[in-house]
Amino acid sequence: SGYSRGFLRRRSGCSNRRGRMQIKGFWNRHKAEWYQKGLEHSGFPKAAMGVILPRAQKCKSFLDVGSGCGSLAIPLARAGKTVTALDASQAMLRILDEETKKLKLKGIRPVLSEWDKAELKAHDAVLCANVPTLLSEPEKTIKRMDSLAKKAVFIIENADPKGDKFYYNELYPLLFNKPFGERADYFRTYSALHSLGIYANVEIIDYDFDQPFGNMEEAIEFWKEYIGIVTEEHDRKLREFLDKKLVRKKGGLLAKFHKKSAVMWWVKGKP
Repeated sequence: SGYSRGFLRRRSGCSNRRGRMQIKGFWNRHKAEWYQKGLEHSGFPKAAMGVILPRAQKCKSFLDVGSGCGSLAIPLARAGKTVTALDASQAMLRILDEETKKLKLKGIRPVLSEWDKAELKAHDAVLCANVPTLLSEPEKTIKRMDSLAKKAVFIIENADPKGDKFYYNELYPLLFNKPFGERADYFRTYSALHSLGIYANVEIIDYDFDQPFGNMEEAIEFWKEYIGIVTEEHDRKLREFLDKKLVRKKGGLLAKFHKKSAVMWWVKGKP
C-alpha cells in the first residue's frame, strides 16, 4: 500500500500494461526495500486503519489482496486479526516475513500467487489497497472480492487523479517533452460498484508518504527505476531537478509527498 502499487511505465515508452499483481518481477528486492523505507515516513497505515478497524469489529479474518510488505497486514495483526497476505511479489513477501519475525507477530499467513490464479477460501473481510491495475476490470474483480467476503469488503484507491505522483507532472515535460496525464482514480471503481447494486460508503483519507534516500545517487537511481530509464542521458536534468526538490535532513534526503485516497467499503447483509 501507499504508492500506487501497480505503477505502469507506459508513459515512458514501456509497453507492459500489467500491474504488480500480474508481474512477479515488477517489485524486485530493490523496489520493495524502497517501498518499505517509505512506509517509515508514511501516515497511510494509521489513516487507513482509522477507517477500517471501527467498521470491522466483527471481522476476525482478513484477506489482504496485494498485501505488499504488510503496510496494512501488520497493523491488522497487531489489532488481533488473522490475515492472509496475498501478493505476487516474492520480494515483498520476503520483507513481510522478515518484519513479522522481527516483531514476533503472529496471525499473518503469506500466500505467493497472482490474484486470478490463487485458490482462496472465504474470509470475514476482504481488503485491497492501492492496486489499481487489479481493478482495470472492476466488475470482475469486485464480484470475486464480494464472493470471498463473509462480512465486509474494503477497497482503497487514489482519490486525486491530478495528484503529482513522484513529481511526474513536472518531470515528464522536462525529460520527455510530454505531459504525464491523469492517474487512475477511485471513481471508476465506485461507478462499477453502483452498477452491480453495491452502494458502498466512501471516506477520503489524507496522509503523507515521504520517501527517504541516503544520497543523491540513490535518489536518481530511484526515479530512473520507476520511470523506466536505462541510460544516463537524463541524469543531469534529474540531478538538477531533484537538487531543488528534495529536502536535506540528517542522514540523507527526503522527497515529500501528500496523498489522498478513497476508502470504499460495504458490509454483507445486516451490519
